[in-house]
Amino acid sequence: MHAVVVVHVEEAQAINIFLPNNEMLLNALRAASSNANGKYLINCAEHLHKSYQWAHGRRVVNYYLSFPYIQRIPQTRTDTLYTTSRYQISLDVNKGFKARIFHLSDKRNFSSSHFCLQSENGRCNHVPAMFENNEVAYSSKSTWELCRALVIFFLCKFTYFTDNAVQIMSLSYKVLGRRISDFIIGRTIYNQFVAGKTIEELKDATKKLGQEGIGPMLCTPIETDANSVQSERFFDTNVEKILDSLHLATQLNYPQPTFQFRLSALMSGNVLKLVSKICGQTTHNDDVIRALLDGMKGTSVDFTKLPGWEKLLPDNSIELDLAMQRLGKISKEIQKFDVMALIDAEYTYINPALRMLSLALMKECNRSSAKVLYTYQAYLKRTHSTLKSDLEFAKKSEFCFGLKLVRGAYMVRERMLAKTHNYEDPVHESFDKTSASYNACLDLLFDKIKDRSSKPLRLIIASHNEDTICYALNSIKKLGIDRSSVYFGQLYGMADHVSCILAHNGYHVYKSIPYGTIADTLPYLARRAQENTAMLANARRERQLVAKAIQSRLLMS
Repeated sequence: MHAVVVVHVEEAQAINIFLPNNEMLLNALRAASSNANGKYLINCAEHLHKSYQWAHGRRVVNYYLSFPYIQRIPQTRTDTLYTTSRYQISLDVNKGFKARIFHLSDKRNFSSSHFCLQSENGRCNHVPAMFENNEVAYSSKSTWELCRALVIFFLCKFTYFTDNAVQIMSLSYKVLGRRISDFIIGRTIYNQFVAGKTIEELKDATKKLGQEGIGPMLCTPIETDANSVQSERFFDTNVEKILDSLHLATQLNYPQPTFQFRLSALMSGNVLKLVSKICGQTTHNDDVIRALLDGMKGTSVDFTKLPGWEKLLPDNSIELDLAMQRLGKISKEIQKFDVMALIDAEYTYINPALRMLSLALMKECNRSSAKVLYTYQAYLKRTHSTLKSDLEFAKKSEFCFGLKLVRGAYMVRERMLAKTHNYEDPVHESFDKTSASYNACLDLLFDKIKDRSSKPLRLIIASHNEDTICYALNSIKKLGIDRSSVYFGQLYGMADHVSCILAHNGYHVYKSIPYGTIADTLPYLARRAQENTAMLANARRERQLVAKAIQSRLLMS
């Protein structure tokens, strides 16, 4: 049992305060977190030890404290830890243990938010101070780029802006015309979230990321809708776009070329929905997986004859057969190159088919390393059990398992569909439960990474949430996880303070990068804005950090 509190002072001298092993302290904090009407005093006047170290050119003062006794005083809402006659730490239990440190002689407030509480399971209950380094996070950004980001993040605070992005863009074209609208959009939203419209612009953007130690994860902006009807020509064209993205990724001079795509771009939503309804019990069936692989290799397959697939209509079988041929072209190219191919998860009504096809593709391509990675959404209640069974299937089938772990972006629509069709909501009830699900998946995956009896696993932790990142970093350090198996990912134009700091500390980091013309990428950007409304609206911390970086530059100029 141990608890650690880390508080950094926003001055030249940072103060780290560590609370070492103490069973009484843990019990006090647990009780306080569940009962806001209690106060605990911990007197540490005679148990203060001080040392110094240098970090990033600055002297850091470390105070190590121990706690001899605890006294409870009821009817208050704050835990106060009296460390000496000079320093006081106040823990607000109603705000997730938000910390303040005061110099008692003159009541200066040194810090109000940089607090990390670690318990036995490694959980981090507040933002780590490592993400506060503006000099590292925004060193490659011009002042104009920071100002542009601040304005865009401010607008995204209003859900009307993100919910109606398509309509706003359409209105702009009608009122201002295409030339003026493209000029405004191109220098604001487009340049913030898109790497460029030409290969040269893309290479310049990825080179700039590379200088920060961040790799590109190319994203072909193909918009699909599982409820719309598309022609076979549309799907054939998408194959070529995906292959172009694969080949372009190999030309960007990054050690591990990476790209992502959607399987829904290769086949109709109707087929995916039908397959999802019937494949639940046959996801790991060897005969089904073998038939899918045969289809990818060009063999004509009658899928209606597969066990449990009798309800599939002959026309659907023909469509699926054509889709497997398209997927086979992508599979063939993946095997030629040392790449990572990330497959997106989408809505729950097509995810079972997407997951099964991804596992089949893994079995074909992931023989010596995890080249194909499927996306698992932690906000779904069944994700942990699904992930566990897929890991067991990969071990039994002797292929390398790969995945991207995300929170999930379709919560509003998933809840609406569940209510409309009167079935159980598949999404966790709260943000905290989603976080617990994410952390539980990480625990499972880190255990598998350490399991030498299984083939190598490759994990991309795709998150902007600093607490989630902190939890992962604590686990990696505690368990001695090999960093070569773990990657981090964020969206291009967002969470630069997370990406740059992680890369600066030696972790593998990627940015999901869309590219293409304004006309090609605007529908993609609008859809992503609608899917990530909550994340964009709650990017308050990012707005604060960008504003702080701008202020620092103005004061220095």
